[in-house]
Amino acid sequence: MTDRPASGKPQELAHGHGDEDDHGNFGPGSEERLGRSDRFYRPVNRKIVDWLPLGTGGAALDAGCGTAGFAELLAEKVGDAGTIDAADTSAHLLEHNRARLANDKIGSRIRFHESAIQDLPFSDGSFDLVWSSRAVHHLADQLAGLRELARVLKPGGTLAIREGGIPARFMPDMMTLIGTGLNERLSEAGKKWMAGHVHHPGSDGHTPYPFGWTQLLRDAGLTHVSVRTFIHEFMPPFSEEQQAHMLNELTQWAEHGDRGEFLSETDRSALSRLIDPDDSEYVFNRPDLHYVEGITVYTGKA
Repeated sequence: MTDRPASGKPQELAHGHGDEDDHGNFGPGSEERLGRSDRFYRPVNRKIVDWLPLGTGGAALDAGCGTAGFAELLAEKVGDAGTIDAADTSAHLLEHNRARLANDKIGSRIRFHESAIQDLPFSDGSFDLVWSSRAVHHLADQLAGLRELARVLKPGGTLAIREGGIPARFMPDMMTLIGTGLNERLSEAGKKWMAGHVHHPGSDGHTPYPFGWTQLLRDAGLTHVSVRTFIHEFMPPFSEEQQAHMLNELTQWAEHGDRGEFLSETDRSALSRLIDPDDSEYVFNRPDLHYVEGITVYTGKA
């Protein structure tokens, strides 16, 4: 087996968008947003963890762990005899995680590492399961990143990545304020905004990969490639966490200029009214909201 210490290569983004510093790391304040996301997705993340092939006493890696909400669920599953390693490029988030879990029984099963996905500090064949959520799409060379994740899998182990999925929607198809199609326009604007926040061919050493996630897993040397989409869905009455997440989804389009440029002035004006609690069109005055989102997980075996 080969030991692979971190080599100081340029670090890649490890999760999400926003709150990054000039080096792609998540600094002070990012733990609040990422922690809220962990709590919001916890019900569907628990379903994913229950489904993943990881037993009591197993060893797993969360690559791009963020605020470690998913790593905690993995730690619950493996029990006292198991171990979870969690890697991230953000020293700030890792410090936050260590402090938050210092006296937590389940958290004590998690070992944190400052490491980029493309240069993991683990020996070949270290893990039964490697998990990475919404991180691989940031890598300048996605295939090289997948091969590195696959390298640390035990023979027969599983690599699981959360990427893509079915965009969230929660407003009705027809609204007097804006007519039809707002959900679809927000989804399309999201795709255009995202395209400007990932690497482009020829920039920063980017190596374009022209196929989908299932082929990426195959090209990384994995077999038994499969995919499953988990539905995250709920109706009123909303919890405080759910309502805050939904409101933020609209606010980022109404108030963040780099996103709003992908929408018409009519849509931006409507969104400003939908997020205003003093407006008659305030979205949470409606009884007909229904949140639904598809969380897609791609897997392959070493």
